Amino acid sequence: MPKHKNKHKQKHKPKQFQEEPEPYRHSGHIGPGPKPGPKRAVNVSIDAEILAAAKAQRINLSQTLEDILRKLTEPVRFAKFQESIDSYNRLIERAGVFGEEFQDWDESSV
Repeated sequence: MPKHKNKHKQKHKPKQFQEEPEPYRHSGHIGPGPKPGPKRAVNVSIDAEILAAAKAQRINLSQTLEDILRKLTEPVRFAKFQESIDSYNRLIERAGVFGEEFQDWDESSV
């Protein structure tokens, strides 16, 4: 009976270190990033020369576009968020807080 070589076993080559490590590029953002939403594929036309320069610098086009769009849309998104907060505060001023009649802030609990 002929012996078959196991095709799935491959010799593991040790990892080779690069001569110079790639420099760490900090995004400038400190703290947890924005909660990632669902991604959607889109077609974008970009000047070929700029695209070549971005690829040469290993710039992540998707992340860069997303970051810039986030920054450009931030004022309107913040205004909508602020309007929601203001609306809620007006409701509380008008209707009060649930259970407010049972709260006694002047009496110490100790």
